[in-house]
Amino acid sequence: AEGLLRDPVRIAVPDAPDTAPDILQRAIAVDARRRTQLLRHLVQQEGWSRVLVFVATQYAAEHVAEKLYQAGIYASPFHGGLSQGARTQVLQEFKDERWQVVVTTDLAARGLDIAQLPAVVQYDLPRAPADYVHRIGRTGRAGERGVAVSFVTAEARAHFAHIAKRQGLQLRLEEVAGFEPQDVPPAPVGSQPPGTGGIKGKRPSKKDKLRAAAAAAQVAQSAEGGAAPASGESTKP
Repeated sequence: AEGLLRDPVRIAVPDAPDTAPDILQRAIAVDARRRTQLLRHLVQQEGWSRVLVFVATQYAAEHVAEKLYQAGIYASPFHGGLSQGARTQVLQEFKDERWQVVVTTDLAARGLDIAQLPAVVQYDLPRAPADYVHRIGRTGRAGERGVAVSFVTAEARAHFAHIAKRQGLQLRLEEVAGFEPQDVPPAPVGSQPPGTGGIKGKRPSKKDKLRAAAAAAQVAQSAEGGAAPASGESTKP
């Protein structure tokens, strides 16, 4: 470069900090079986002109879109099982506001630029915490304000806590009137049943386990061939 240039002038432009998108993030606790009803309620109550809804599978995309359409909301599925032409048509019609709701898999989590998209709803939480950012990034683009709502079922609470920790989120788990959850989160994997079995100092000792094993073997032997003879007893009649 020095051999080719004469009196070059070096211009250095400092990196400007990226402006954080203006996205209001919400997390709503809801029973799994009532998510579609809650979604319909939010679309109507919030007055969202367009909503991008993320689900876990292609079947869920078809099913949820059909339920919304039957309820009078113009909704369409969008996933990899559709042809390229069908996906292009749905996306263009969504941009033209002919569809109010598009229910999609993570196929739409990256690379899609939909101007002035008011809201994103995570009907199913993403498998990977990093995908959370890509999903909600479909709204709040180009200086616009957006809303990102995550549905958190009882089964998904631990996973949501993991996502929140990895992303540094501090979201209060809301409840919507009329949709208060009734399901109870499952017990953590590996947790001890109620009692003293998991308390240190009160677990069975090795001797206790050996005695229990011997007793179990004796019961099994008795069940197979009758009671075992006591020491010194004759087996003859």
